Amino acid sequence: MFLIKKYISSFLMPFPIFLFLLGIGLYFLYRGNIKRSKVWILGSIIWISMLSYSPFAALLLLPLESTYSKVELTSTPPKYIHVLGNGHTSNPRLPLSSEIALVSLARITEGVSLYKAHPNMKLIFSGYGGYDPVSNARKNSQMAIALGVNPADIILLETPKDTHEEAIASKKIVGDEPIILVTSASHMVRASALFRKEGINIIQAPTDFQVKADSNLWQFPSADGLVRSEAAFHEYLGLAWERVKSMLKKVAEL
Repeated sequence: MFLIKKYISSFLMPFPIFLFLLGIGLYFLYRGNIKRSKVWILGSIIWISMLSYSPFAALLLLPLESTYSKVELTSTPPKYIHVLGNGHTSNPRLPLSSEIALVSLARITEGVSLYKAHPNMKLIFSGYGGYDPVSNARKNSQMAIALGVNPADIILLETPKDTHEEAIASKKIVGDEPIILVTSASHMVRASALFRKEGINIIQAPTDFQVKADSNLWQFPSADGLVRSEAAFHEYLGLAWERVKSMLKKVAEL
């Protein structure tokens, strides 16, 4: 199911959809239907231009990123900080900081900052390795140790493949204890729902904000804008998938 979900979602990203629309246009061009060809090719160009336009990408991300603001711990902090995984590529020729994806670096930095500001806490890192021999949890923990975290204060969850599995694994560790949940701001809405579903009391600590100020409208479409749109698509598809699963579960219980 995990692989099926991954493959389907990869085809529903902005750039694959652009290629699909363009392919239909080229097909009609090949068949000599110039009128339909123009419609589909123009539509594909408008589609990719719109989603590569940073202000439009910001509009997609803003509802996700504005739900939770940065964490402010005013009372006794929880015992655990759970930093969700993202991505890395093990390569001994690279420094550790270059092996880890920028998204993961932002999450690690936030987790370590909270750990250093509030003593006697445990850092949980989660995430499997995919095709990499080293799990994302372990690679992220190596970065945390390099930043001064005591290895004895680190808990590794190396088998979860997605956020749902991370929540299930976390529940087995923390039980009824509250936790600080660290993940990207755009991911926090979905992650919070999944962790609450497992009965975990969480304090949100979003990081890796992509929308940091009002967008300048006088911009050209760019790869950066497309990356932001893809991040938004990923989260909206994830939220839709959770709703579908919930509906299917209710139907099965009838």
